[in-house]
Amino acid sequence: MTGGPGPLVGYELPGTGLPDPTRFLLETAAAAEAAGVGHLVLADRPAANPAPGGFGAPVGSAAPAALIAASLLAVRTTRVGLVVTATTAYTEPYDLARMIASVDHISHGRAGWRVVTGPDPAADANHRREGVDPATGREARAREYVPLVRDLWDTWEDDAFVHDKSTGRFIDAHGIHVLDHRGPALRVRGPLNVVRPPQGHPVCFADAADPLVADAADVLTTGDPDVPVTSAEAGGRPRLGVVTPFLAGTEAAARDLHARSGAPRSDRDRAVLVGDAGGIAERLRAWYERGAVDGFVFRFPSPAAIGEFTAAVLPRLRPAGRSGPAPSATTLRDHFGLARPANRLAERLTGAAGRQGGERDGGQTGGRDRGRTGEQTGGQAAGDPAGDHGAAPHPTGRPHTSGREKGLSA
Repeated sequence: MTGGPGPLVGYELPGTGLPDPTRFLLETAAAAEAAGVGHLVLADRPAANPAPGGFGAPVGSAAPAALIAASLLAVRTTRVGLVVTATTAYTEPYDLARMIASVDHISHGRAGWRVVTGPDPAADANHRREGVDPATGREARAREYVPLVRDLWDTWEDDAFVHDKSTGRFIDAHGIHVLDHRGPALRVRGPLNVVRPPQGHPVCFADAADPLVADAADVLTTGDPDVPVTSAEAGGRPRLGVVTPFLAGTEAAARDLHARSGAPRSDRDRAVLVGDAGGIAERLRAWYERGAVDGFVFRFPSPAAIGEFTAAVLPRLRPAGRSGPAPSATTLRDHFGLARPANRLAERLTGAAGRQGGERDGGQTGGRDRGRTGEQTGGQAAGDPAGDHGAAPHPTGRPHTSGREKGLSA
């Protein structure tokens, strides 16, 4: 491919079937980062995954929980983004907000999360307790969830952590806000017990066809780019096609591999490509160049397929002269051309005439005092369903751009 930065590229790492999960994660992350992959999606499911032959079939161990794996990889990588999978039905918003924020701090701004809202009967069966069934009220909880997590990240203003040794002043209490969220499905007081993440809001990924969360996501994923999506429009947000490649040295060998894997077909969740390296790269370039997507997330049919794809296909997607990742992007938001969002909660508390551009309001602490004492409008006012999507001015003054215009490209 010639000209431009090339498509954004992410790898979804398998969560099962791994003979040595920790070694696999470390080696795959290092190789992907060296090859210029922009982000890794860490699959997770709070239920056992039965093998085709039943639960007793020896298919290898499962990977560590996504949040644990992300923390491990955060200290063993320096550039690649780390996206954890989390389901709104099984994790409390407060817990998820502080854990994602923690990964963002450990990784210096490389954390993201893929939000999943769909039903999962096996996982539901692992999370029932007296009076609580995760299948009940799933949709209402999912709609409220993403804006609430963002508001929890905003309960700390960027300059609230003072840590001034000369004066012994640790925090500015006026910069910490009680959220007191009272929505249709969720009640959360706050504030969070972790300072605001380096990115402000770690990047949120969602299926473009998911009507519950697509409008609130920063980055949208889609299945077959040739199939129209009926839910969220991209609206300038990066859009990634999920692709499962069946790669072999020849077309015939690739078709045989595809057949032995059950011959899966493209659908709304993923596009399936079958062929040799040249044929697969050509199809990917065609989707990208006609603007169907800004990049891809590759979901591999087996762990062994990752290395083969990295060596044979990835170089064909790079622009001429590019041999590695773009050096200018330091956070995951930077990779996708997303500006660092302003603190929405502080802005709501101080009003339109309050703080501008994250600067203090000249000592007028009324809005901050209201947040500290918990005076807040509940329900939907505590979380804008549409989110900011990074539309606020970036601290460096860099204008917002689409994922295609700026991103860590393969």
